[in-house]
Amino acid sequence: MSSYSTIALRHEGDLIVIEVLPRRIYLQVVEKFRAELHDALASASGGVLIDLGKVSVMNSAGLGVLIAVYDQLQKQKRGLVICNLLPVMMEIFSRMKLETLMPVVKSQEEGLQLLRQGSK
Repeated sequence: MSSYSTIALRHEGDLIVIEVLPRRIYLQVVEKFRAELHDALASASGGVLIDLGKVSVMNSAGLGVLIAVYDQLQKQKRGLVICNLLPVMMEIFSRMKLETLMPVVKSQEEGLQLLRQGSK
């Protein structure tokens, strides 16, 4: 098992900021990404901001992880916001209509503000 991490985690009160580290989320990286996100979600009770600013490639399994996180947080009445999408990732989110499912904002600051306001 490799020792690299796919996320960096920071707490902002009861909110969690998760920065996704690899440029590519696909193949064997997806399972580690899924496990680390699962553990991160358990570390706080508030909303979650996922920063995808470094990610330029994400396969359908990686997108499925984000949708599963969204579903889990909805059941727990917790918010999820995605931020810092590169243009290529914004195109993917738009084509799959993911921005209608989960809010997408430009910056961490904007995302944290949205979560603090109690928006989904």
